[in-house]
Amino acid sequence: MKGGWLTILAIIAAFSSQAQGIAPTEPAPPRTLRRFPSGGGSGRFSSDTIQFKQLFPENPESGKLSQWLRSTLTRRRNAASERELMRRENEYYDRFEGRTIGNIHIFRNNVFDGEGKLRWPERVANATHVVTKEKPIRRDLLFESGDTINSMLMMSNRRLIRSRNYIADVNILIVPQEIDSTIVDVYVITRDKWSISADASFGGDGKSFIELYDNNIFGWGNKLSITTSFDWKHRFDYGGNGFEYEIPNIAGSFFSGRLVARKHFDISEYGMEINKEFIRPTDYAVGLSILRKRERIHMYAQDTTIKTTWQAIDFWGGRSLYIPAWKSSLYFSGRVSYLDYLERPPVSKYLNPYFHNETLLLTEIGIYKERFRTTNRIYGYGINEYVAHGYKLGLNTGYSWGEFGNRWYLGLNVAGGTFTRLGYFGGSIGLGSYLNHHDGKFYRSALVSEFRYFSNLQGERRYPVRQFVTIGITRGWNRLEGYQEVIGFTDDMQLRALNRRVFGQNRLLMNTETVVFTPWHIYEFRFALFGFLDMGLIGNYGNFFKNDFYSTIGLGVRIKNEHLIFNTISIRLGVALGKNGLVESQYFRIDNSELMALMRFIPQKPIVIPYQ
Repeated sequence: MKGGWLTILAIIAAFSSQAQGIAPTEPAPPRTLRRFPSGGGSGRFSSDTIQFKQLFPENPESGKLSQWLRSTLTRRRNAASERELMRRENEYYDRFEGRTIGNIHIFRNNVFDGEGKLRWPERVANATHVVTKEKPIRRDLLFESGDTINSMLMMSNRRLIRSRNYIADVNILIVPQEIDSTIVDVYVITRDKWSISADASFGGDGKSFIELYDNNIFGWGNKLSITTSFDWKHRFDYGGNGFEYEIPNIAGSFFSGRLVARKHFDISEYGMEINKEFIRPTDYAVGLSILRKRERIHMYAQDTTIKTTWQAIDFWGGRSLYIPAWKSSLYFSGRVSYLDYLERPPVSKYLNPYFHNETLLLTEIGIYKERFRTTNRIYGYGINEYVAHGYKLGLNTGYSWGEFGNRWYLGLNVAGGTFTRLGYFGGSIGLGSYLNHHDGKFYRSALVSEFRYFSNLQGERRYPVRQFVTIGITRGWNRLEGYQEVIGFTDDMQLRALNRRVFGQNRLLMNTETVVFTPWHIYEFRFALFGFLDMGLIGNYGNFFKNDFYSTIGLGVRIKNEHLIFNTISIRLGVALGKNGLVESQYFRIDNSELMALMRFIPQKPIVIPYQ
C-alpha cells in the first residue's frame, strides 16, 4: 500500500497543530453572495436574488432496505426536472451575453464554512490552512474590466479555476449595476482545499521514501514537494532527497512550469518543463521539456525489471482559429523531440524499438469543439464537475530519424462525447503506423479505442446510483519484438483483481461498475459503495473471441474528503476467473489512487498512438 494509512496519520497530525489563516481583505458583500452553502457541495443560485440553494438536496427521510431497493432499482429520478436544472445553470451566463464587465470582486473562503457550527477538527483545519491569496485567483481570470461577457468563456473559466488542485469549488456570479444594467459586476467566489499532505512507500527490499508536499505553499497556488529516501532493512541507510516545484500559472501568462531534482537510491530525475495549453477557441499552445531520468521498467512479457537512463528534449507549439459558422476551431500543431538512451537493454533493428535513439518530427492538423456541462457525483462526491462534450478530429504526419534507419509516420485520431436522455456517451479512436522508408510497407501499426458511458443518477432517495461502462479495444499489426510490442491487462486497461501475467497483440476489455453514493460521512469524509464486473479477451488472434477469456468480480468502498487534497482511498475485494475457473487473484487491495480523468477534446501535443 502506498500512502493509504499515511493519509490518515497526516490528517490527525494536522489537526494537532496551530496556525492562523488569512481572511478576505475586501469589504464583505451580503453573506448569501460571498459564501458557499454550509457543509460543502455545489451551490445553485436564482437569477433574481442570487441566493445559493443546494444543487441536489438530500431527502431527510431514511428508508429501510426494501424502500431503498425499490427507490434505487425500480424508480427513476425525475430526469426531465434534473435536465431543466442543468440547462438553467449552464445557460445562466447567456442572459448577460455581450454586456460590459464593470468591477470584478474576489471572495476567498477557507476549507470549511459552517457559519459558526464547525466541529473542532474543522476549526483546527481552518486555522492551520493559509487561504489562497487574491492574486493567484485573479491571474486565472480570462476576462478583465471593460471586456464583454462571453458565456462560453465564463464556463471555461469556472472549469479552469476548479481544476487547480488547491480549489475545492468556485462560482462566478454576475450582478447588473443599478444605474446602468448594461454594465455588470462579476463576483468570483472560491473555497479552498486543505493543501498539505504526505505520501510514503515502503519497499519489500527495504528501499523506501517519505514525501511531504503543499499544493498551495503560502497561499500562492504553487506546489512544493520534499522527499527523502532510506533503507529500513539496513539501519535506515540514506538513499537521497527529492525537490519539486510547480507553478500552474506564471505571472498570469497561463504558462505552467515545473522544476524537479530527485534521487532515490539508483533511480533519479532532473529537469524542467514549461507548458501552455489551448484555453480559448482562438489561442496558441507551446511547450518545452528538458529531462534526464534513470528509472526501472518492468518488462511484463519477460517478467523482469531493468534499469534505463535517458535524456530528452521535447518542444512543441500550435495555433487554433475559431470559425463562427462552424462553432468549432481549426488547429495546427508541430513537435520536435530528441531522445537518447545512455543505459538500456539489448537493441537491434527488430528488437526493443521502444529503446531506440531517435529524433522525431510530428505535425497535426484538425478541427475541434469543446463545451462543458456542470454536474456532480460522477467521479467526485458532491462538488461541481465540468464534463466536456464536443468532438475532435486530427490527422498526424511525421518523420523519424532513428539509429537503425529513417521512417515516416501516419496517424488519425477521432474523439467525441455527448449527453443524451440515457446518460453520457463518449469515445476515442486512434490509428497510427510507421511506414518503412525503403519498401513502403506499414509496420508497428496500432489501433487504440476507448468508449465510455455513465448513466443519469438513479433512485429518488438518499442512496442515488450511477452505472459506469468502459470498453477498450487495442489491436496491433506487424509488431516487432521486445518491450511494448505486446500488451497485457495493465495501467488504465486492466482487469481489477486479476493477478496472472497474460499478454498478446490484441485486447478487448469491458469494465462495468455500479456506484452507490451514500449519505454517510465522518468529518466530511464521504463514502461510496461500488461493485464491479470486468471481462477481457487477450491473445494474438485477429478474431478477439478466439483469444483467452478472463473475468473479475468484486465490491468495495471509496472514501473521499473533497475539502482535502488527498486522493480517494479505495478498499476492494475481488476474485478472478478464467475459462477453467478460478485463476490467480488479488483478493484484497487498499490504495489511494487518483480517480479516472474526465474526457477532454482540446488538442494536445502531437504523439505517436501509444500501444500499451
